[in-house]
Parts: sequence; C-alpha cells; structure tokens
Amino acid sequence: MIDSIILYFQFFTRIPIPVAIDDAEEKMRSGVRFFSVFGLMIGFIEAVVYWPLQHLFGASIAWIFILFFDVMLTGGFHLDALSDMADGLFSSRKKERMLEIMKDSRVGSNGVIVIVFYYLFLTFSFFSLLPQTSIKLQAIIVLLLNLIGKNGISLLFYQMKYAGSNAEGLGTTFLNVKVQDVFFCQLISFLVLFLFLGRTGLICFITNLLITVLYRNMVLKKVGGFNGDTLGACSPISQAVFLLTLVLMRGFL
Repeated sequence: MIDSIILYFQFFTRIPIPVAIDDAEEKMRSGVRFFSVFGLMIGFIEAVVYWPLQHLFGASIAWIFILFFDVMLTGGFHLDALSDMADGLFSSRKKERMLEIMKDSRVGSNGVIVIVFYYLFLTFSFFSLLPQTSIKLQAIIVLLLNLIGKNGISLLFYQMKYAGSNAEGLGTTFLNVKVQDVFFCQLISFLVLFLFLGRTGLICFITNLLITVLYRNMVLKKVGGFNGDTLGACSPISQAVFLLTLVLMRGFL
C-alpha cells in the first residue's frame, strides 16, 4: 500500500517524494484498491488549508483559494486531460483523428469551453451550498472532492481497453487491473461517503456510478477504448457531478 501511495503522489502531484520504488508499474496497477484513499489524502491536505482560509477570508474566497491550491498541488494533471478529451471526442472527426487531437499539446476551443464550465459548475455549486452548510461540512466537501474524482477514474479500469494501435503512455499502466481491486476501491469510497454524508453520500455514490457508466459508454462508442486523457478527464467530471448532486440534495445536508 505504502509504495503505491508514494507512486501516486509522485505521478499525480507536485509534492517531492525522493524515494525510488521498485517494479513501479505493477505497484501502481495493484495499488488501484487504494486509489480513493490517495484521493482522500489529497483532500485532507486541501481541507487543512481550507479551514484557516475560511476564517480569514470567508467561505467564498476560501473556496477560490482551494481551487487554485488544487492546481498548484496537482499541476492541473486531470484538467489537462479534461481539455484534451473535449478537444478530441467533440471534434466530430473519425476515431484515429480524435486520438491524434488528444495527443496534440495545443488547446482547442472545446478544451477551453469545458474548463470554463467545469470551474463555473464547481464555483456556483459550492456557493449555492453555503447557506445550508456549516464550516465543518464545507471542509468535508473539500475533503471528499478528490476522493470522488479518483473513485470515478477507478471505475474505468474495470475490463479496460486501450484506445489506439500503439499501447503507450501512462494509461497503459492500468490495463488488466484486477476486478477485486476496483471493487475494493469502490467499497472504500462508499464507506467514506456514507460515514461523512449519510444517505446523501449514498446518493452521491450512486450518481457518480451512473454518470461514469454513461461516460464510459460514450468513450467506447467514439474511440473504442481509453487512453490517459479519457481516463483522467473522469476525475473533474465526477467532481462536478458530486457538487451538483449535493446542490440537489441540499435540503438533506
């Protein structure tokens, strides 16, 4: 577990951990069972930062700081994937061309649009929740945001097919992930969400599951499999769905 978590911090964040891990690819793959735990650890760091900022600047400004802090902490790793995914899948091109567009380092109009709407959804959803939430509950939302994102990605590892003829890139690391590891990751996410949010957490878990299945089917229909961009894009999608679900359930928080 420890080796896998260290590898995830090395790959998915900018936190410097100068530790060499042997057989890194296999440990990243087998460590998927703890993928949501890794997300929870990132969320804990951000919740610790959010708490004093909320007291200094108020909830609204503190939330903007956290969105910025998340980019600094992770390097916008999954946001880049979201942008590339949107440029490729919504380009109305053939499968091969879609995959080529996703590999292009330049950002297209679809990529810009989806990032703008992602932040609009996150910002105004959180603002909508403020009248019904205590400082403690706000910190819990920050805590859970990255867990729900990593949980969404882990669902895509189930019997994953790689998109394209050349199996290369970070996405190939997660080919042939064991079903029980994906299930264990989901179980941890379910228990944590239920522990902190009760029945609302249960609704959030089910909603995330359904949206991820729909996203999975869309990607498979368009390009026949997954790469690093289509995998990583599921994290911000899951986060936006999580907050929108909380808005719908705000009377029960």
